[in-house]
Amino acid sequence: MSSTKSKLRLAAAFAALLALALAVSCKGFFVNQPTSVTVTPSSPTLSSGQPENFVAQAAFSDNSTKIVTSSATWTSSNPCIVMIIASGANAGNATDVGTGGSATITASYNGVVGTATATVTAGLTITPCPQTTVGNFPQVLYHVGDSAAFTANGATGTVTWTALPAGLATINSSTGAATFGPNTGTVTITATGNETGTLFVTVQ
Repeated sequence: MSSTKSKLRLAAAFAALLALALAVSCKGFFVNQPTSVTVTPSSPTLSSGQPENFVAQAAFSDNSTKIVTSSATWTSSNPCIVMIIASGANAGNATDVGTGGSATITASYNGVVGTATATVTAGLTITPCPQTTVGNFPQVLYHVGDSAAFTANGATGTVTWTALPAGLATINSSTGAATFGPNTGTVTITATGNETGTLFVTVQ
């Protein structure tokens, strides 16, 4: 009987210790969860391929804060207006690549999101815009010899296309069909119709 009581006491003690450990663990878990994410700058204006470094700061229930820029996942609501590096060491680095008005920049960290609004020049939005990272910032990249059929979203009626400076791309003024090269550099694709739209393209 004594042995049975001892076993019961040991079991009860073990259960109490386990419950305490779980309580402490859960408390720590919830304290470390972010309650909000703030993205700065909150409303920048970008122009002419201007780089912007967005920063994400998480706030926690214990009133502490932490910069989580490289740990967050970043997105742009319209990457043909503003492109952003989604993750990694350069996460949050963005640049405007075209026109259209504005794009919502979102940083997601442990299920909590924060947003900013990046404003660019209003106008037509040109697609397609394949993203790659050149240096620390994302850019629209085509290689010499590549071709693309550009479209001006939001255009009504006739659109006239140009590509400047010369030597980086040849574009059909009526259809928007382009071929890149023979030179390398940055070329501006422009669509002129009821509004004007631009897309900055890196040619390699």
